[in-house]
Amino acid sequence: MTQDTYEVHDPATLEVVGRAPVHGEQDVREAIAAAQGAARAWAADREARRDALRECAALVRENETELGRLMSREQGKVLAEAVAEFRVGAGLMDYFADLAWDEVEKLPDRADRALEVHYRPVGVVGAIIPWNFPISLLCVKLAPALTAGCTVIAKPSPSTPLSTIALIDLMNRVLPAGVLQYRTGPGREVNVALSALPGVRKISFTGSTEVGTSIAAQAAATVKRVTLELGGNDPALVLDDADIGTVAHGIAASAFRNAGQVCMAVKQVFVPRHRQSELVEALSEAVSQHVLGHGVEFGTTMGPLHNEAQRNLVQGLVDQAVAAGARIAAGGGRGCELPGHFMEPTVVADARIGMDLVDREQFGNALPIVAYDSLEDTIDGLNVQEFGLGASVWSADLERAHTVAASIEAGTVWINQHTQVEPDAPFGGWKSSGLGRERGRWGLEEYLELRTVNTRPHIRNA
Repeated sequence: MTQDTYEVHDPATLEVVGRAPVHGEQDVREAIAAAQGAARAWAADREARRDALRECAALVRENETELGRLMSREQGKVLAEAVAEFRVGAGLMDYFADLAWDEVEKLPDRADRALEVHYRPVGVVGAIIPWNFPISLLCVKLAPALTAGCTVIAKPSPSTPLSTIALIDLMNRVLPAGVLQYRTGPGREVNVALSALPGVRKISFTGSTEVGTSIAAQAAATVKRVTLELGGNDPALVLDDADIGTVAHGIAASAFRNAGQVCMAVKQVFVPRHRQSELVEALSEAVSQHVLGHGVEFGTTMGPLHNEAQRNLVQGLVDQAVAAGARIAAGGGRGCELPGHFMEPTVVADARIGMDLVDREQFGNALPIVAYDSLEDTIDGLNVQEFGLGASVWSADLERAHTVAASIEAGTVWINQHTQVEPDAPFGGWKSSGLGRERGRWGLEEYLELRTVNTRPHIRNA
């Protein structure tokens, strides 16, 4: 029987890039059966797993340009960023292959008992990935899962399946059959099947809070382990002693990376009122340097927003803010003659709490600037917000910056930078921004189950 497929479009040109399979529940059941069949042998040989991941990483690096071009066309980001994403994925494979961890931990002996804690793979993992970083967000899940001895079924976003398929096909030149698979489709059927079917023992999801809570509810019926990396509305808190040139460069690089479509990007800026004009001018100058266009074309520094709905949402939030008294200091137009979902990087001055552009996660290339009078009141206001993924503090006084950082309720707080993540440091959110952690030994532990073995010596009856 011929597999049904659906079209995948280039968000810059609206052309068809390729086609992906339409999978359903039965396809997921078959993937689960294959993953379960491969699980015992895969979990049995730790060194073989390490070697396989290293070999996969080398293959990715050998093919990074071709893979990056495919991702750029289906996702919209510039080619250099797409290639860098595959390099990040390869680096994560190497990092987890090299990570030292004990499969058996001995506890102190008792008078008549010996105790061991065994770390075992959780089982079949469903990895559900969004469209903004389809490869790095997949690899931050599959690398620790495969290291732990789990088998993985990946479900990419409906609009960015092709690079995931290409990566998994490449890795399957090395991996045993059934260890790593994908299931794709334009609807919710695969997500629901992975979340609800009992053969999957863990879900790792990155995406919106709304979808994540729905997946967690579906997973609860079969008591699945769940890791959720959800929405964020990251603030950048500029202190009165900060160097505005440094701040503007750093914030612009974070806020408009991937056209602002980054869960941990700067999405709202708070600056002392007497320094607002200076910062707005510097940010406007920084964003004016961008060249919008097709991501694979030389000279392009920013691609389109990924889809029409996202562009309309961001534009609508800007329009609402302007109608409520804010002003566009830079950008605001399309900035490109191509027919895709383009929007210039836009700086919105005189924004304030209560505007949706500030209070909501806009997930696009519009940045509101909010002036504040009281640092303490501003921090209190940030801490009662829904999200707690990340934040940044910008100051020339590092001791003061650390004091402020310690008072912010977020999973990551950067000082004089934003968006930088490390392979060995835990990443995840507080409050509505998620559950669990990715990266480092904390990310590995998300894919391990604990078993206690409590031994008493055999004693013969007299």
